[in-house]
Amino acid sequence: MDYRELVSHGDLHYNHTVKRSEGGLPIGNGRMGSLVWTSPSALKFQINRADVYANDCNTNSFNQRHTDYAYASAFVDIDFVDFGADVFQDESIRQQLSLYDGIASIRGDEVKVEAFASAHQDVFGVRVLDEREEPQGINIKLKMLRPAEVVTKNHSAVSTLSMVNEMIVLKQVFQEGSHYCSSAVVIGIYGREGRARMNDEFGGREPVGRYRKSQVIGQPNETEMRLCLKPGQGTFDIFIGSAASFDEEEDVVAVAIKQVQQALNTGLDHMLKEHKAWWNQFWEKSYIHLSSEDGTAEFVELHYTYYLYLMASNSRGALYPPNFGGMLLSPRGDLRHWGAMHWWNNMNLYYNAVLPSGHNELFQPYFNMYTGMYDSCVKAAEQQWGSKGIYIPEVVTFNGLEELPDDIAEEMRDLYLLRKPWDQMSDRFRDFANPKRPHESRWNWKYLEKYVDGQFQYVERGFGPFGFTTHMFGTQVGIAYHYWLYYEYTKDEAWLRERAYPIISGAAEFFRHFPNLKKDVDGTYNIYHTTSDEKYYDGKNTMDSMAAMHTIFPVLLKAAQILDTDEELRPVWQELYDNLAPLPRSDEPDAVLRTEKGEPVVWVGAIGPVLDNKSNVDLKPGRFGDLSSLETAYDRPELYETTLATIKYYETLIDHDWGRAAYEMSGTGRVLAHMGLAEPFKQVVLAQLECVNAEREYCYFADTGRVKFFDNRLTVREGVNCLSIQRLGNAAAALQSALCQSQPPGPGKESVIRVFPACPADWEGEFSLWCHGGFNVTSSIREGVVSFVRIHSTLGGTCRVRNPWGEAEVNWIQEGSQPVTMKGSLLVFNTLAGNDYELIRG
Repeated sequence: MDYRELVSHGDLHYNHTVKRSEGGLPIGNGRMGSLVWTSPSALKFQINRADVYANDCNTNSFNQRHTDYAYASAFVDIDFVDFGADVFQDESIRQQLSLYDGIASIRGDEVKVEAFASAHQDVFGVRVLDEREEPQGINIKLKMLRPAEVVTKNHSAVSTLSMVNEMIVLKQVFQEGSHYCSSAVVIGIYGREGRARMNDEFGGREPVGRYRKSQVIGQPNETEMRLCLKPGQGTFDIFIGSAASFDEEEDVVAVAIKQVQQALNTGLDHMLKEHKAWWNQFWEKSYIHLSSEDGTAEFVELHYTYYLYLMASNSRGALYPPNFGGMLLSPRGDLRHWGAMHWWNNMNLYYNAVLPSGHNELFQPYFNMYTGMYDSCVKAAEQQWGSKGIYIPEVVTFNGLEELPDDIAEEMRDLYLLRKPWDQMSDRFRDFANPKRPHESRWNWKYLEKYVDGQFQYVERGFGPFGFTTHMFGTQVGIAYHYWLYYEYTKDEAWLRERAYPIISGAAEFFRHFPNLKKDVDGTYNIYHTTSDEKYYDGKNTMDSMAAMHTIFPVLLKAAQILDTDEELRPVWQELYDNLAPLPRSDEPDAVLRTEKGEPVVWVGAIGPVLDNKSNVDLKPGRFGDLSSLETAYDRPELYETTLATIKYYETLIDHDWGRAAYEMSGTGRVLAHMGLAEPFKQVVLAQLECVNAEREYCYFADTGRVKFFDNRLTVREGVNCLSIQRLGNAAAALQSALCQSQPPGPGKESVIRVFPACPADWEGEFSLWCHGGFNVTSSIREGVVSFVRIHSTLGGTCRVRNPWGEAEVNWIQEGSQPVTMKGSLLVFNTLAGNDYELIRG
């Protein structure tokens, strides 16, 4: 495989300037990132970091929606023009993002720039070639994101400009109560003489605070500092470093300076060589290569490659994952629509395609964050719900949930579990809730804010304690299942014991002890007063909670058996699972959607009545917890048939136009691929990526209106400064499932590999992807026929493969051995770690 040729299919090429900063070229190293865009005279960056948070779970200062902020550290402009012709113009500019090398290149009028985010240091390297006959002075501007001192209720944000060892520095400090977070951006140059200036004149004031060896420049109201470079032709290098810390004792400026100084000492060429080597090696882990006469296969392939580039640029080597809206690429400051908290139903769309790619390292920031908040989630389960285990809400701060005063926690339990009428809420509780963020799941019954006679008030949603996400409990099982899948792919028992098992058992124990999970007179366990996917308020057996329980308990039982632990609890868990009510269906007397007698039964969102009178089918079993897939037909055919019937019912609702199912957050493409439905899968993924329908008009997404992507294939579906790759993540996961599945017939059961289960008839291609058990699978398809299946076993163990040629005989070839003939629809064989195996039609 020529990886450079393959990966370059996904490169960005612009022969124009971008009309909005959101269309810039993305670069990042997983901790630090930026879009790179131009104005007519300048190259622009916004330095973002995954570990910069203006506030934490204890904040009382941002009770208006969309006002809390995070991630950004500085604006940086490289301005090439004082007086003279602009250098970046539509008729002459050429811009490229090389995915294979991780480099953004921009050529203007006699000016060339290369920029990259070092794979090993938190430093951007920028090489400038100035070939102008009359070169001008170049100003590198380091700019604050807001005024130098901002106070919002109990929160303060203070920014300071300074100069240290001929480098310019911007430090910002956020404080509220015990929360402290600081960041620093440092810029140094090599190969050109420069001088630091404020907007007026190089001037100083008395140094303050810890940095008395530095010179604090200008007056407190000045928000910009310049590094003015002497005019000249030729090449010079710019290094932009950053650092952040939650430790008030850590000298964050010194850390950033050290990184830039190291880059200056070793040089950009050395840093670039190491950077390219990392990216080139990254692409050899796996691949997908597709072709078709109509070009649709190539189109989907390049978006898949681009998705992997963006994940590697935004999620690795950090304590925290990127926020789903904006990631490390926001260009308009640190105020983002939907705020700074993490929304799992959005964020998980970024990660569902990671493990089959083999890039397990991209998942680590996600796991780091949720493991890090474990203790607070234990306390939240007890305080908020009177339960045990852990409670991870749908919308949560990076460090978990605030510990509540005992009296507030007691009243919260009474209100939220419907033991106390909502209209009897105490003034004490309402006053406590008033300064809390309304997006946070815990307080999500608060809705639109307004001022009445100068007093700040909320309009509630009107469903008592039920907000969009207050009573959604499937999130924590979705998170726990990602931990379990990591084990399934790696078979790392230490990971299972130390990282995964506490989350898995915690999520299960929350349900077991949840006060509104009850064993009814018919002997089944039913859950009351919950919601599902931001609807079906106050439902019984909502799909969100039931799918979660049907997923987590068999996984917990399997994990406990592997680890030989909690032997006394296993019968308790087994009894609950054995008697758990089924997933909600349309044949239940009070189902929110009832099918007519004689019609196929379908999945629904809840058993009613519900407060919001919603009624629709629910495809969650096809995309959550491996509850339903092609393999389920062999183990639980009734579940498989219900999922198929639900798909057919849904198809009638969208008038047989699968493009209407392709809104940005839709996981329908994955469901269709899981069920082996190739043509519908293709229609959904193409509509999701193109955002157009068959008439080439922009799709009308029912939940958002018309959506268009920018030049860089990113969207702002979620609002201002909220760049998203949700559609790319959805399409990537669906594509992987269409080409190669490694799914069990149900949660906790033995996985089976399938190749090309939902590949469109007019596509040809080849892939190398990763499957459960540490198996790297390579296969190709030509004219609808699978050519071969090659399996590299990294861990050894039993491999199960669904026969790609139906019931035909298969030659099983182990390296160094004679072929063995195998028969049947399921091929099972033992493997040795490090060995290769090949399956060829007999």
